[in-house]
Amino acid sequence: MSLTELFDDELIPVLRRLGDRPKGAGQEAPSEADTAARELVWATLADLGELRALLPVRLGGPVDALARLVATAEVMGPALFQSPFQDTVLAAELLAADGRHDALLERIAEGTRTVAVAVREHGTDEPSRPAPLTTHDGRVSGTRRFVAFAPDVDLLLVAGDHEHALVAAGAPGLTLRRHDDIGRGDLHRVTLERAEPVPDGLLPHGPSYVRALARARIVQAGYLTGLVHGALELTVERVKSRSAFGRPLAQHQALAHRLAAAAAEATVVRSFVRSVARDGDAGQDIGSTAAQALFLAADLARDVTAEAVHLHGAAGLTEEQDISVFHRRAAVDTLTLGSPTALRREVAALLAARHHVLGD
Repeated sequence: MSLTELFDDELIPVLRRLGDRPKGAGQEAPSEADTAARELVWATLADLGELRALLPVRLGGPVDALARLVATAEVMGPALFQSPFQDTVLAAELLAADGRHDALLERIAEGTRTVAVAVREHGTDEPSRPAPLTTHDGRVSGTRRFVAFAPDVDLLLVAGDHEHALVAAGAPGLTLRRHDDIGRGDLHRVTLERAEPVPDGLLPHGPSYVRALARARIVQAGYLTGLVHGALELTVERVKSRSAFGRPLAQHQALAHRLAAAAAEATVVRSFVRSVARDGDAGQDIGSTAAQALFLAADLARDVTAEAVHLHGAAGLTEEQDISVFHRRAAVDTLTLGSPTALRREVAALLAARHHVLGD
């Protein structure tokens, strides 16, 4: 089996609805069938070797790891596959840089360990500036909100402003409470009260976090370009089947031009994302370009899914249409690793610093 066979046309509609929780689900656990299906897909990703790209080269990871991770995320996008994949990219990079967790990295690559990343204390916090984390006598305390898949993973990487803590999901002192969110997914509030990290589980905050965030962002950008592709495919099929003023919508030139423009922009953004991934594999600093790529991919995802709902007509607003799921998920997934304002601010600061250095 290949990756494209795993995410084929028959399975994609099923994957889109995995973990799609009803409004007001509260603390209800997802269905056992959904959980089992998601775990099976994750195990298959590991069997296909897709998670080997999470390993550093010194542990046998490929030299083009970032490009491979982006390619995997692009395939996940049309299926809206909800998983800790992007979180694991960030966590694996930090663990590799730390150098004390090679055995854990191997298990992550085998698919037998999963990690969720907890960064925000408040909704206005940004991943580039993790919230404070209190450490005393080797134990950590703090609150993190909007943590995806917290009950489903084996480990939580709690990012802090001075150091990060790797905590087992069932550790004493760690409690979870689910948020309802517009994406109808599994976001949780994580509360730590003197929770004990795993051995060697306190990791320093520094340049390695900046690099890890950049890599996670470019993978998220790849996922969003895949999401856009999926939304456009659904919309093209929809306008072919709808009629207005006595003829199919697809024959109305204005609509065709709008879809063509969106498809062209999606192609350009995808090319840019792949280019940044190749630069990252070549050892270049991709901090600013990864932020730019994520901004462009997120902006496009919001615009295209909104336009797609419009072109679906009133049916696009109903729960029965998959395009409504695209629209809701885009509203959440485009903000996970940085808001538009924060991404602009980061890029501006990095470019200004580079200009200052070159000017000197």
